[in-house]
Amino acid sequence: MLEQKRNGIRKRFVQLLVGNHDLDHDPWPQGGELIYRYGEPVGRTTSAAYGYTLNCQVCIGYIETKEKMTIEYIKNGSYQLDIAGKFFPVQVNLFTPSLPMISSEQPDHYRPTQDGGCSL
Repeated sequence: MLEQKRNGIRKRFVQLLVGNHDLDHDPWPQGGELIYRYGEPVGRTTSAAYGYTLNCQVCIGYIETKEKMTIEYIKNGSYQLDIAGKFFPVQVNLFTPSLPMISSEQPDHYRPTQDGGCSL
């Protein structure tokens, strides 16, 4: 951890929202798909599922670099995901996006906390 603090990290866990994906005709991600940044492979997904509240395919995975990784590096990239040989644009997130609420008694959106956790 001291080395990471000194030199920075080179690998980051991210969420990917798959765009332009036809649920009825396109292949679904399963995990293990290559993540591309400007046409160059930079990582792989670890798992995938359909996000009903986000209304799209959602993947999680890791992005790696040879140099120190910055938030700007992640945010400013143009990413694609290779699903069974077909490329799809993806939005890369460092944190979960705001989710729409169903109940009319609550605010319009729910923002999960980063450190709350579950208390039993």
